[in-house]
Amino acid sequence: MEGLMRFKGCLFVFLTVLLLSRVASAETIRSIEVKGNTITSSDTIIGIIQSRVGSEFSETLIDKDVKALFNSGRFKDVWIEHFYENGGVRLVINVVETPIVTKLVFEGNKVIKAKKLEKEIKLNLYSQISQSSILEAIDKIKEMYEKKGYNLVEVTYDIRPLEQGQAELVFKIKENSKAYINRVSFVGNKVFSDSKLRRIIRSKKRGIFSFITSSGKLKQELIDADIALLNQHYLNNGYLRASITPPTIEITKDKKYIYITYAIEEGKRYRVKNVNVGGDILTTPEEIISKLSLKSGEFYDQRKVNADIDMLTVMYGNEGYAFANIRPVPELNDNDGTVDVTYFIEKGKRIRIEKINIIGNKTTRDKVIRRELKIKENDIYNEDAVRLSRIKLMQLGYFESVNFSTPRGSRDDSLILNIEVKERPTGSFNVGAGFSTVDKFIFSGSISKENFFGYGWSGTIAAEISKRTQLFYLEAEDPYFLDTNWILGFSGYREMYRYQDFDKKTLGGGISLGRRLFDFSSVSLGYSFEDASITDFTVVIPDAFKSGLSGKTSNVSLTISRDTRDNRITPNKGSYNAIDLSYSGSSIGADRDFFRVVANSRWYLPIKWGIVFKCQGKIGYVKSLDENLVPLFERFYLGGPNSLRGYYPLSVGPSTKTTFVSTGEPTDFVYGGNKMLLFNAEFELPLYEPAGFKGVVFFDAGNAFGETENYSFKNLRMNYGFGIRWNSPMGPFRFEWGLPINRRPGDEKVVFNFMIGNFF
Repeated sequence: MEGLMRFKGCLFVFLTVLLLSRVASAETIRSIEVKGNTITSSDTIIGIIQSRVGSEFSETLIDKDVKALFNSGRFKDVWIEHFYENGGVRLVINVVETPIVTKLVFEGNKVIKAKKLEKEIKLNLYSQISQSSILEAIDKIKEMYEKKGYNLVEVTYDIRPLEQGQAELVFKIKENSKAYINRVSFVGNKVFSDSKLRRIIRSKKRGIFSFITSSGKLKQELIDADIALLNQHYLNNGYLRASITPPTIEITKDKKYIYITYAIEEGKRYRVKNVNVGGDILTTPEEIISKLSLKSGEFYDQRKVNADIDMLTVMYGNEGYAFANIRPVPELNDNDGTVDVTYFIEKGKRIRIEKINIIGNKTTRDKVIRRELKIKENDIYNEDAVRLSRIKLMQLGYFESVNFSTPRGSRDDSLILNIEVKERPTGSFNVGAGFSTVDKFIFSGSISKENFFGYGWSGTIAAEISKRTQLFYLEAEDPYFLDTNWILGFSGYREMYRYQDFDKKTLGGGISLGRRLFDFSSVSLGYSFEDASITDFTVVIPDAFKSGLSGKTSNVSLTISRDTRDNRITPNKGSYNAIDLSYSGSSIGADRDFFRVVANSRWYLPIKWGIVFKCQGKIGYVKSLDENLVPLFERFYLGGPNSLRGYYPLSVGPSTKTTFVSTGEPTDFVYGGNKMLLFNAEFELPLYEPAGFKGVVFFDAGNAFGETENYSFKNLRMNYGFGIRWNSPMGPFRFEWGLPINRRPGDEKVVFNFMIGNFF
């Protein structure tokens, strides 16, 4: 009985407590107070939380309110108290505010100046700065130091109070010494050697040319790229189960060297057993399979799979299926080490181009861009036409980049073609001075524009003065004359050139009218007139050339060209091929009759790491159409910065013995040839891309041959050399040193050339 009474008493107490807690939990919030705030208003703080006067009090909601206030970045500390008063709850929000930062201070930084750090971290002063923003700034500081090779930099921060709720944010930087990669090794690789894998990755041991290549620096983006490159390498060689984990990175005790070790699980090598296609087949499975790069019986190669995806995307895109989904699915058989690859194709709907938007062209007019496009609004989508359009726009040379995007249109069978361009400066005003072995001091100036008023017109006014040259030049061209496919151009010039043995003065000009025939080909008919005068001979002129020392040339020319360069101003890929036929005769106002043909072929091939191989072959022939020899000023001469860079300008060609006018001493007189061969090859490599610096190594071979000689590869003059090129804001500058091979008497050991403008 007594036990029963005790039980009832406990039950009563429990129910009473439960009832009171339920009553308390159901209390409403009667008021909300804020304490500790001097910067942020109470209304702003109350606006951040979810608890409201008149709403039901909730402990869970209070926890959320505290988190919300912390996440606002305005407070270092927050706590919320609640008091039961007058049948309700009174909330008191206590805050410790983050002070307003009015000053940034950097301590311990020697390698990077404070101004640069402040500019890059982009913190807004005179505001409350959240801890997350400070941590982002620390990451940015570390990234800046890592780019300079300081991988062991330590960065902490402190907030020092100033007057009236203000503070200075202090970043404490401990730079430590540079640590360089000293060893890159691999664990688990049996098929490929360490040396082979090192050639694939981008993280390199510090080398002799680290100051140029930045090798030896530890960068996270390079580590990420290494993992992707290694995975890709194994996939390209059939190892579909290969696994590369993030490397272990060790730093020596003296904190000077970094050791990187990649762990690799290679797995089996898989051979392709069957190649199939499934899904939406446009023709027949057999026809599509025959076009695939991946073949049965060979080892799996991810490069071929990617090429197949691209080929199928183009194939279906050319039929209007712009959003075709090509999905290769490999099925591995571990028992016999084979893989079956099936390309599943979902073609989707046939797509029309609803609209074409041009974005980013501030100078270039829409019509200049649209006339290069091979596809129009309301056309059925065609992948080849879209890709060709991008190539044509880049060829103009007006844009740094051209990007196409194809979002869905207003209907599920249409798309919007967005063409976003980033314009490059197409005009320049150049005033320069230089020095070369041959011309000594060179003064030059020019005004040029490749996209005048945004219409695509080009024009140049130039002048160059040196010890050997006085040149004044004017040219202009409209590539779409009267908005047609006709090309109109004209030029005029006045030149005085001091050759080794005589001076030549010319005044001339010309006009040309051309037309585009195909996507990359054109034909042009031109007329030019030149009045040349040769004087001030330092040698006795051979009798055979005395009758053609001066005279007028009235010239009609026909030029056929094909240009597939990716950019006609700064080409890195493609080719330019042209043949030029010209005739000058008394019937059209000339003093001498001759016929000339010149063929030129230039090729540009990107190699790797920004290196571009460039080569040029040129052949020429000129024939007199009367009883005289081809006059001196129309013959072929080689040598100089635009042909054989290891020889003086116009010093290479057939010569004969003669004597100096003043002394009677014997000398060689270079009279030029009526035939010419020229070959140039060079590797252009980036030195410092942000500033536009490139290096070049080159080889040249060529010669000019007289009427009694034949073209001969055995008699070519050759040179090699190196140089630096700077694509400056004032135009491209070339500094090159040429060294002749098998020097002859009179040849210099080294010839320095300075030029403004591209070579080829």
